Amino acid sequence: MKNILVIGAGRTSSSLVKYLLSKSAESGWFVTVADQSLESAEQKAGDHPRAKAIKFNVMDDDERGAQIAKADIVVSLLPETHHTHLIKDCIKHRAHLVTASYISSEMASYDKQVKDAGLIFLNEMGLDPGIDHMDTMRLISKVKNKGGNLISLRSFGGGLIAPESDDNPWGYKITWNPMNVVIAGMASARYVHNGKLRIVPYNRLFLDTHIVDVPELGKFEAYPNRDSIKYRRIYSIPKIPNVFRGSMRKIGFCKAWNALVQIGLTDNRYIVPDSHNLTYREWLSFYLQKNNGVDTKQALIAFLNEPNGSEIIDKIEWLGLLSDKKIKLKDATPSEILLDLLKKKWKFNENDIDMVILHTEVKYEIENRVEKIVSSFVVKGEPGFNTAMSSTVGLPMGIAVNLILSNKVKEKGVIIPIYPEICKPALKELAELGIKPVEKVIIQE
Repeated sequence: MKNILVIGAGRTSSSLVKYLLSKSAESGWFVTVADQSLESAEQKAGDHPRAKAIKFNVMDDDERGAQIAKADIVVSLLPETHHTHLIKDCIKHRAHLVTASYISSEMASYDKQVKDAGLIFLNEMGLDPGIDHMDTMRLISKVKNKGGNLISLRSFGGGLIAPESDDNPWGYKITWNPMNVVIAGMASARYVHNGKLRIVPYNRLFLDTHIVDVPELGKFEAYPNRDSIKYRRIYSIPKIPNVFRGSMRKIGFCKAWNALVQIGLTDNRYIVPDSHNLTYREWLSFYLQKNNGVDTKQALIAFLNEPNGSEIIDKIEWLGLLSDKKIKLKDATPSEILLDLLKKKWKFNENDIDMVILHTEVKYEIENRVEKIVSSFVVKGEPGFNTAMSSTVGLPMGIAVNLILSNKVKEKGVIIPIYPEICKPALKELAELGIKPVEKVIIQE
């Protein structure tokens, strides 16, 4: 029997655990669902005969080592920073590792040790990163097989709210890691445009928006996502003059979020004094120049140079940042105060439906003309735990577990899903599960 240890039983684990359990009898698997909340773990494991739930503290060295020692493969849904605690134990106990997180420099530094142990640490095997890698590799291969010369790659992803559940002026609700929503983009971004490097610092990130036209859904906006340049090397297209990866939002979101950045409300580097005794209005006023007789809203309008009643001012007011409600968080950073507020205002409710979009555009020259392939995944969830985010993050991870335990993945070390032995079967199975793109070819003048 093969033992699978799933660490993290949050919202995105539902589809993963369900997939693993659906194959457990025929494949000879036993699944342990581990979480700091035993209730969450039990909810995901249910009463399945090939599953058990355990309360788990990843920071406890003895507990972590004991559980990983029993596992053939570990599937981590923890934040990227927590994978540090798993790496050495997985190597020591000869357990493969699957995550949906970007490969950190620390994770990459263990590549040789992982290879020497004959193990696979497959990272970036979720939605974005994950399905985006696999679909991009499929499109690049398709263009090369046609004899085309690649000139542009644009890839966009977004975990959004479905139109039927879009009931707030931001057009957004939290369907994934809440803190990642607040600190998104803090590391700045880089991309290539017409062969030239573009560097976008955090203070201008949400002003550098790109319009994305998704078939049957219309236009969205996207801000640059991390380092796009490295994908020329990763995808083996070193000379392509245009590479851009972006995170999608409803049009109008980025300007309003940029206002919060400019004010300073997303900062996580210091504690706001006496934060638990402040109102949101008092807190906001700390960041604004106020003359005698000018209230906080007027100071905000002056600071942002926005007219009263503008969409940006309305969005900020709707969040409650001008209210006299108490913050009630002690010794909190600005980003923690903002996060606590957003978790209430952008709450994803039980009957809400989320929507995931992954949109890739590959432009190429062929036979004296320019063509563009547009590939768009649009997945809607269901009310409750069966969200689109859960499916598009969890199912690729589950498929990866199946491929690894079936010895279908020959590549060893710290890897991402860019190899045909992963991409082809994974995309095929995802399509069978209803996650497949709508594709069209556009001939450009």
